[in-house]
Amino acid sequence: MSTTTSTPKMHEGKVDSVHGDTLNTTCNKGNKHVHTIAKDAKVTCDGQASKAKDLKTGTCVHVTTHPEDKSVATAIESGKNIKTMATAKA
Repeated sequence: MSTTTSTPKMHEGKVDSVHGDTLNTTCNKGNKHVHTIAKDAKVTCDGQASKAKDLKTGTCVHVTTHPEDKSVATAIESGKNIKTMATAKA
């Protein structure tokens, strides 16, 4: 068993939907991502505490994932401080 500590990963995306503890996003490359929102996930909007259910479709977000499981979101940031992503060109 490795004793190396992994670093959390982060990516940007736009919210497609939030259903219960599931967050669906699309990154600027057009790839779809599905994350389970951790029960203790920190969700913020403009630096203020928020709830995942308040995230609206099309909102740009930074998603931080668990170091050992990139499908688990441990933090979700949204708001005016998150720059609009360049949209993927088809």
